[in-house]
Amino acid sequence: MTFILQRRLSLTAALLLIGFVLSACGGAAATGGSVTPTQSPHMTTVTVCEAGTSVAFFTEYVAQQEGYFKAQGLNVPTPIQVSTGAKAAAGIESGNCTIANGVITDVFGLVKIDKSVRVIGDLLNAYAVDIVVSKQFLQQSHLTDSSPLSAKIMALKGKKIGITGPHTGTQALLTYLFKLEGMNASTDATQVSLGANSIAALTALQTGRVDALSFFAPFGQVAVAKGVGDILISPIRGDVPQLVGDVQGIFYTKQSVINTQPQVVAGYIRAIARAETFIHANPTQTEALLTKYLGLASNITSAIYQANAPVIATSPQISQAAYTIAGQFHLSAGLITQVPPFSQIVATSTITSALAQS
Repeated sequence: MTFILQRRLSLTAALLLIGFVLSACGGAAATGGSVTPTQSPHMTTVTVCEAGTSVAFFTEYVAQQEGYFKAQGLNVPTPIQVSTGAKAAAGIESGNCTIANGVITDVFGLVKIDKSVRVIGDLLNAYAVDIVVSKQFLQQSHLTDSSPLSAKIMALKGKKIGITGPHTGTQALLTYLFKLEGMNASTDATQVSLGANSIAALTALQTGRVDALSFFAPFGQVAVAKGVGDILISPIRGDVPQLVGDVQGIFYTKQSVINTQPQVVAGYIRAIARAETFIHANPTQTEALLTKYLGLASNITSAIYQANAPVIATSPQISQAAYTIAGQFHLSAGLITQVPPFSQIVATSTITSALAQS
């Protein structure tokens, strides 16, 4: 459930991948610039896996580019790319990956079979799925960006709405939104499974096969740039008050890794913290890195940056409030039947200890 774009691909190739999926040591990041890597012969290699290249995981890329991992004595190669969050979780479970970049949905699923999974940092505080509608839909509904959320949701009643598939984050957002207005997304709309192929999704919207799409960001910015549609509802920009502050993008591992490789875990957390500080302190440099990371046209990248920069985490620390919002959404959307206790899932003491070291 991340906004996924393959690095350094053309726009067409990148579109094929959009839908896969969701304070530091030294303190030098605040004013920008890379750090001088630690010249140590004993660099520890850390294998990271993630569910595709995603804006949600952009912070990890910044940490690589700015040398923050190396400054912690860590060699972090380009993450192993997998097609789904479930496969990233499987990499953690099998031991093939030390740390995974993913979404909290992955952890909620994994904890059912392994209670030792631990979230060790925050990456993104927003639910990264948008409702994108056709130009014709907007003309007929007379809705605007300033229209009430309830009016926007009610306008979706009876419409054909594309999703990536059943039991996905895209379907979950529809379920959640329709419940807000006392409706059932399964019976009060026609859901069309389109898979994760973003080009097919754009074609479906453009040809009228669907009236709207529930699709992973930044699909909406691409649809707008191509003149195919507009973003009707975006949790990222705060359109759904109940989801503001939702912790979504996270990185996680197992308690056994925390126990046996504490310096690796602490170093990774500190490097991410420095990258988060850099991102919020250096907008021009950050947007340039994002352009390089996504490999898209600058106008699209700029729109993506403007939409997502405010919800990139400012610290790896995760609050109880943010966790509660995420848990309640997953319950309401039918993704889980019980929210695991915050103290069980989030390794707060590990994060706090790592950030306290310099």
